[in-house]
Amino acid sequence: MTEDEARQVLLLQAHESAGDRALAEQTWTAEDRSWATRQAVSAVGERADPERFVLARAAVALQRLLPRLPAAQRWLRRRAWHPAWVWLAALAGLVLGVVADQLGPPQRVNLLAPAVWAVVAWNGFVYLGLLVPSPSGGVRKWLAGWAQRAEDGVAALWARQAAPLTLQRLALLLHVAAATLALGLVAGLYLRGLVLDYRVGWQSTFLDATLVQAVLDLLLTPARLLTGIVVPEVAPLQLAPGADAQASAAPWIHLLAATLALAVVLPRLLLAWLAAARARRLALHFPLPLDTPYFEALHPLMRPGLMPVVRLLWVAPAEHPPLRLFGHALSALDEPRAQPLTLVQSEEGDQLQLLPVPAGVQGAVVAPSAAPAWWQRWLSPGSAKSPLARLREDTDVVLLLTRPGQAAPTWVEELGRPVVVLVDSPEAEPPRLSLQHRHDGWLAEGRLLLALETARPGDPRLPRLHQAWLSQQQKRLDEGVGLVAASLGRIAATHQPVADEGFLARRAEAEAANTALTAALDVEWRAGADALAHWLGRRALEDAAPVPSTAAAQVKGRLGEGRAALVGGVFSGALVGLKADVLSGGLTLGAGLLTGGLLGALGAAGMAKGLNVVRGTDRSFATWSETALAPITLGLLQRYLVLVHEQTPEAAAERLGPALAMQQATLSALWQGRERRVANEGEAERLALQLQPLLRQVVQAALGGPTAGTRRPAP
Repeated sequence: MTEDEARQVLLLQAHESAGDRALAEQTWTAEDRSWATRQAVSAVGERADPERFVLARAAVALQRLLPRLPAAQRWLRRRAWHPAWVWLAALAGLVLGVVADQLGPPQRVNLLAPAVWAVVAWNGFVYLGLLVPSPSGGVRKWLAGWAQRAEDGVAALWARQAAPLTLQRLALLLHVAAATLALGLVAGLYLRGLVLDYRVGWQSTFLDATLVQAVLDLLLTPARLLTGIVVPEVAPLQLAPGADAQASAAPWIHLLAATLALAVVLPRLLLAWLAAARARRLALHFPLPLDTPYFEALHPLMRPGLMPVVRLLWVAPAEHPPLRLFGHALSALDEPRAQPLTLVQSEEGDQLQLLPVPAGVQGAVVAPSAAPAWWQRWLSPGSAKSPLARLREDTDVVLLLTRPGQAAPTWVEELGRPVVVLVDSPEAEPPRLSLQHRHDGWLAEGRLLLALETARPGDPRLPRLHQAWLSQQQKRLDEGVGLVAASLGRIAATHQPVADEGFLARRAEAEAANTALTAALDVEWRAGADALAHWLGRRALEDAAPVPSTAAAQVKGRLGEGRAALVGGVFSGALVGLKADVLSGGLTLGAGLLTGGLLGALGAAGMAKGLNVVRGTDRSFATWSETALAPITLGLLQRYLVLVHEQTPEAAAERLGPALAMQQATLSALWQGRERRVANEGEAERLALQLQPLLRQVVQAALGGPTAGTRRPAP
């Protein structure tokens, strides 16, 4: 696009990206933006070149926007460049050159200190600066600072984007002014030489005639070859203190004029021509990057031929501890990786890759403004790309790890890529994500993927990568929760036989059963931790979740038929028989008591046998009660969240409490429905199958809900 077309595009961009949203909404609403996009797509087609679409959209939008913004009309009519400025620079240089000749002694040419040598020396330093790039950025840095100081949004945006063109035009003015300054010096010498008698001489405290002759012969060699004038002897021209020069300055004026022409005028005119050619090329083909977030968000056709790889540039301070994301411990990468780190890959072939800051970067501080090598300066603009330009082409989103109050490196803003910030603080407003709250939502990586989709709206690769990540996490969640459910099922299905049957069992035997259950729990707890650590591929944390303190075991016994008969005979049948004896006045002589006791014993034994048949109890046993299983369930899930999702034990317990309370009724029914037989083979597997979907819901609720990883932020 041309310079004028770029000004229209940038005017629209500055308004649509204005920080004062209230003012922007008064003049250009979301409906206006959609209308301009639809009109442009209708004009150029769905498969048009991005540049054609941007130009068509700007032309359509400004027809509606400019009548509402008189200031924008004035800015657009203001010319950024006028050729008359070149003539003004030439005139200023010429006048300065003519005046500079009057700074020395009148009508005398000092061979060692004329204005000519000052001009030649100054231009020599300029040429050296053009060949050797300035480490501080030079004029480029000054232009960047000027753009940042601009208060007007469009002026700042234009100054930033037009910096290459402005630099070439500024170089054109400076080269023309320098060339005409040298011409002014020459013209002043010759014009005054026509009406005045110039004399030549020299004086020096430290230099002798031999050294002065050698230096002048060397400096004036090109002029001598051009003019054919032999450098005169300087020994006779040396002046005593207070003496006046006597020799004519005519040959020296010719030699000095030729020196200025060869060392200043011709090189500067050549450089001015090169700067003018480059400026014209840039004005006709303005280098406006269209792969920035603003342009890419306008329409999908702004992202033609997207590569399947989304590249994240990882920027972190060297002293920050490693951060685990996507299963990798990420830290400040001092050594560039041979291959990018692939974080997520979809079935469609999309990849999310992590790139370190390239070589030449120390401590996340890059030197992007470094100019190309000296031989690349003579090539056309764009043929020799700066490190920042190459880094920009290789980056889709910057992932910046920082601390509260710590400013991002300046080159990150200059990179022109969307930035997602991970900040080590409790509170962070989007697009900043808090590391301390990074487990809010479905998973830490899920929130990061949502932030990436927000940073690059409309990018078709990110939803596919997000869905691929969700599928991986669902599978991983099923596997991890399956291990927890299997361990909890084995604990809940553990039955410890009790020697003395029934609810009349001795306390010592019940305590012995409780001790045996506790020992079995310790063994299973360690086995479950080892299985989980092996699944994760790393060693388990010793204090991830200690064995919880449980209540006493619950004894579920077989109702003893003999004891039931004895009790029944004594407390029921015998009483009935005794009543019969009392009513008969003792005539049965105790037969009623014996008969009633026998009948009561037989009835109680029958009832106990029937109850055991109905309950299915083969013998007495001890198992964990519903009260004891509550802290066990909490401890197992707490350990899972600590090891797998890297939550703190306190945060995991706090999140699991409400989630488990929601499933309390279902868990209670599951525990009450356990087998009442000691021989309960297969019950642990059955409980694990029933527990797995239940525990999965608990973990999902503790991590923010089953759909938290797929929620899209509100527009």
